[in-house]
Amino acid sequence: MEKVKKIEEIVLACLKNFGEEEMISELQNPNKKTKIQGMVDSMDLVVLSVDIEEQYAEAFGKEIKVLNEEDATFMTNFKDVETLVEYIDKL
Repeated sequence: MEKVKKIEEIVLACLKNFGEEEMISELQNPNKKTKIQGMVDSMDLVVLSVDIEEQYAEAFGKEIKVLNEEDATFMTNFKDVETLVEYIDKL
């Protein structure tokens, strides 16, 4: 399976789990175009990022840092699923 497809699966699964736990209906059946920005607050982003990082490490045997608060533009990486997958693929 290609890397980008696996990253997308990870992000979608993490969003689905998060949506179910937090009862956010818009995130319970995510797809590539699902908006993330505006659906979650900063604390939610931390929880979601940690989940994605853990799943990525399991899948690829490499640790990444999804949430980079030192980068002033980091929020743009959370616009939607597609944007987030592209960002993670570059890490």
